[in-house]
Amino acid sequence: MKKNTIVHFVGFITTLEPDDFAPNWERYAKRLNKKKDSTFQQHITERKNKLSYLSQHEWDEPGSNFTFMNERKSEHFPEHNVRVMQLGGYLRLDPPKKQSPGEGDTKLIAFISHEENDMEFYRQLPCRGLHINQAYYESCTYGYILEFFVAEADVDELSEQLKQRQGVETGIYREYVLSHA
Repeated sequence: MKKNTIVHFVGFITTLEPDDFAPNWERYAKRLNKKKDSTFQQHITERKNKLSYLSQHEWDEPGSNFTFMNERKSEHFPEHNVRVMQLGGYLRLDPPKKQSPGEGDTKLIAFISHEENDMEFYRQLPCRGLHINQAYYESCTYGYILEFFVAEADVDELSEQLKQRQGVETGIYREYVLSHA
């Protein structure tokens, strides 16, 4: 990732299974950025977080004029019972020097409220890798979106530690990569 990259997060609320959701998501994502791959993640645990899927789109800071949907189209896929939530654009902060996320790691995402700004607490939590995404725009839904990469055996412990904090929603997501040729 380049130094000044904005990561736009888009959440989806739906009961669709991945095989049904992916083609609909891909159709809308193609409008965004035809040169790069986009990613979406499926929520894979009993959820406290309402987002069934999460989409990430990287843009260089000068070109971060983000439009996810065509202006004439609804931000929802009503024919498929999908609601779209624009979470906003986030600047990825330099991650601490930890082991890079490895194959087989579980991705736990923490959505942190705007009132929380003690990032040292989160940096000290046991994990193999951590991406800290700080709100870039005032209109962002959350103050931070943190991506923890942990061994499967450590997920429950980390999740419990995060639940103790005020203003934190969590979810475990599995990543899919779709290529737009």
